[in-house]
Amino acid sequence: MAEPDIAQLAELYRDHAPALLGYLRRRFGWVDSPEDLLQETFVKAARSLDALERPESARAWLFTIAHRVGVTAARKRRRDTAPLTEQTVAAPPDDARLVAMRQAIDELPEAHRRPLELRLRERLTYAEIAEALGLPIGTVRSRLHHAVGRLRDMLKDTDDAH
Repeated sequence: MAEPDIAQLAELYRDHAPALLGYLRRRFGWVDSPEDLLQETFVKAARSLDALERPESARAWLFTIAHRVGVTAARKRRRDTAPLTEQTVAAPPDDARLVAMRQAIDELPEAHRRPLELRLRERLTYAEIAEALGLPIGTVRSRLHHAVGRLRDMLKDTDDAH
């Protein structure tokens, strides 16, 4: 096994660690220390640095690794402990529309919620989302379109009730 390019790894860490840590904190902070998950992400990245064929796709590649690290930790946690519920990192704001929006997003099917979260929270491009989720870009566009349409319908119902 070849030694990882430390300079390249350091550059990846400098450029992407803050965004990855935020993602891991929001998505998997209930599972384990987000800092530990970030470290595991970069350990795995270092082991497979030669798999990064195009440096311009590094962000999506790292988000894919981080997501897999988080999912693996969550599965292990569920096996080792009693069932847990995901805890919110921050208290919800007082704005009722934002609370309704977050609840509506949580109710979306996983296939629509994941691309939407990567787009809104992590600000990934459609191409980066496609790469991170292993989907064609057209599928990403379609899922985001359906997610937004469904959210409009759900929030319209909420507005009509008030």
